[in-house]
Amino acid sequence: MKPQDTLDFHLRWGWSKLSRLYAVEAERRGIPVSYVFALMQVDRKGTPSTQLGPRMGMEATSLSRTLKGMEDMGLVERRPDAADGRKALVFLTPDGVAARRQARDLVKAVNARIRELLGDEEVDALIANLRKLNELFDRPEQLLGGDIPQSPLAS
Repeated sequence: MKPQDTLDFHLRWGWSKLSRLYAVEAERRGIPVSYVFALMQVDRKGTPSTQLGPRMGMEATSLSRTLKGMEDMGLVERRPDAADGRKALVFLTPDGVAARRQARDLVKAVNARIRELLGDEEVDALIANLRKLNELFDRPEQLLGGDIPQSPLAS
């Protein structure tokens, strides 16, 4: 089977192109693309920093570095959680809110243009199928029939 005939190839290839498009636009606006993804994940009432990593698929050390850079740019601030002083909540600053608005507008514009080019039915079907696929990925035993191969390095 050729790589171009696999789902993996097209998912990775498509995501790579889309993230590059977002990265170029974010850099043009002076914001690293990793900051854009973080901005989109912070809730108005604050978000525990421990929840941001899993939402973004980021390891703790990378997230810490990202948040530090965002603080240095004045996009976010960390405050102790009033309910649990051991936790820190991440809040957007006014500059962070403005940057998130720009990022959200870009995502909306790209998605609207894709709908114009492919049509609503095609995009809706694609989203529905990707949701189903993600549900399958949440249960690898269902994909692999319970026979999850062991790595030869594990023994």
